[in-house]
Amino acid sequence: MKVVFLFFVTTGCLCLSSSLSVDTYLTSRDKDQLKNVLLTGLESENLSDVFYAVSGLQQLNQQIPDVQAVCNKLVKYVEKAKSLSLDSVYFSTSAWKTIATCTGKLVVDESVQDIYAMLEKKDIRDVHMSDLYFGVSILSNLNLKPKDITKLINIIKRKMKPDDTITDFGYSIHLLASLGPDGRFAFNRLSDAIMQVDQVDRKFLQFEGGLSVTALVLTGVYKFCDAVQCNTSFPIQNDQALMFSNYLLSRKSVQTPKGAYFLLNALKTLSNNKYHLPIAATLVKPMGDLDDTQKILSVRFTNLLGEPLPTSLSVGVESAMLNNKVVMSKNKFKSTADKTVYELEFNEPDLSIGIYSIVISATPLEKVKIPLLGNTAIPLEVKVSASSVNIVDFKVGTTDNDQQTGPSLQTLKYGEKLSTQLKADHMQRIIVRFAIKDHQVKKHVQVHQAFVRFTNIKTGSQSVFVAELDSQNNYKLDMDLGVKSVSFKHVSGLYSMDLIIGDSLLKKPIVWHFCDIKLKFSEVESDVSEPFADFYKPKKLISHTFREPEPRPPHIVSLLFTILSLAPLLVLFVLWARLGVNIKNFPFNLSAIGFHSALASIFILFGMFWVYLDMFITLKYLFLLGISTFLFGNRLLSYIARRRNK
Repeated sequence: MKVVFLFFVTTGCLCLSSSLSVDTYLTSRDKDQLKNVLLTGLESENLSDVFYAVSGLQQLNQQIPDVQAVCNKLVKYVEKAKSLSLDSVYFSTSAWKTIATCTGKLVVDESVQDIYAMLEKKDIRDVHMSDLYFGVSILSNLNLKPKDITKLINIIKRKMKPDDTITDFGYSIHLLASLGPDGRFAFNRLSDAIMQVDQVDRKFLQFEGGLSVTALVLTGVYKFCDAVQCNTSFPIQNDQALMFSNYLLSRKSVQTPKGAYFLLNALKTLSNNKYHLPIAATLVKPMGDLDDTQKILSVRFTNLLGEPLPTSLSVGVESAMLNNKVVMSKNKFKSTADKTVYELEFNEPDLSIGIYSIVISATPLEKVKIPLLGNTAIPLEVKVSASSVNIVDFKVGTTDNDQQTGPSLQTLKYGEKLSTQLKADHMQRIIVRFAIKDHQVKKHVQVHQAFVRFTNIKTGSQSVFVAELDSQNNYKLDMDLGVKSVSFKHVSGLYSMDLIIGDSLLKKPIVWHFCDIKLKFSEVESDVSEPFADFYKPKKLISHTFREPEPRPPHIVSLLFTILSLAPLLVLFVLWARLGVNIKNFPFNLSAIGFHSALASIFILFGMFWVYLDMFITLKYLFLLGISTFLFGNRLLSYIARRRNK
């Protein structure tokens, strides 16, 4: 079943491989950012961060600042710790070995004895694969070896199971890689592990656990195949290598020393192996950054680390499409002084501004031992902007709403201002007409933004209206001033009129003040508008005064009302005394006193609820008093019943 699944996964990926490519690489800016992240790890008190920082800086070919201070930190940590875990010993000895120039000695003899004891165990149920990896790596860091390689391999065989986590598999494959050809027995496990990979958007491949786990497994597979000589049976397909590359480069903004180390380690492995070489094809400028005067398209080809490729390339355009039409094909790029950059003169006569979908391919000029990946059917999006456009057939004027007479329009050239002042009232319409053409090929251009802005000269308030595009690719604003008077807040006065043109394909937006116009609205609708600047100022604080409470009655009245309210209770006690109520039979035991006390407390609680308690607090206390009343009342009734039976 696994073989069938792997076949379908591989077949599906191969179908996509023709369109897979890598469109970014580790730039110098990215390397500086990773360097800063790694430098923070040197200052950490965590041994793992120190190791990741030291190893990461080495992969960046950067000097470790104050090396001896780092060495002293490692010695101090090992001496202070009463008992070191295997991973702590691994991180300290690995960092020590990576630095290679430390003076002094790491005292880890006790840990070495523990490792040998672990490798001699018969019961290995409590031994994890990570423990084996750390233990053998520690011995290697100290130039020691396991006493019995055969026994170690048997332990690994017993520990490796089909349902192992992908992290355990990563440790095991690294461990087996360190043993050389003796680890070849695990080759068939590689395909099982690759089956656990997750594909995202048909572009990324990653293992569960993120960057560190993906890098651990990926680098382990390459090291293992180097050790056991996989050769033509390398388990990672070319398209999978490209998708792993895309995932790793999508994580190049990591902010931890651990992430930076694993990222650099994996990218270096993909860029320096004997099986394949993923390349990155990137535009030197964002989307090419071309215009109608500068049409040199520059594309950079590097490995994932931004380093030059081992061969020169022949780069050609397979197709270039604009608006679903092929406008270029079979054009060749030229090499430049920079070995990584190739240029194409994007100056075909029929080319106009727009966003082009280009597909290019790059083939090696020399025979290479390591095949290039991602060098065919590379998709690029190139934008050709307009450095300037012409506004032609520009006309502006007014006409009456009844349209009994044609509009009186005046013609202007782009950049000029109307010499006379226009006038319009709420019974008229304002008309603006114009067209936009490419400065080079004189074709009509459609823009995303075409506005006419009215600005009150006195207050600075603005009203903006959209110029609509008609079927002839001309823009027109036909505005009924009476209908749009609300937009002007019915404020009459002198306004300036500006044409605003903007688009992503324009290098610079156009703002053209073409005339002034005096607007007059009806007297009924006229209103004094606040200045434009005052509109954004803080508003006055709104204060609210609640109604004054009614005056309270005099104290004597309140006291008299209280006495009258308690009078019925006083009358009750007087009548009980006159009638000779017999209270001798009242049982003075705990249940009777508790029941009546709880009952009285409930009435008092109701009174407190009326005065100041809220419903939730009242219910909480009522629940407790109700339970007490029920229990005491039940015992009291039982007592009375027993006494009557006697």
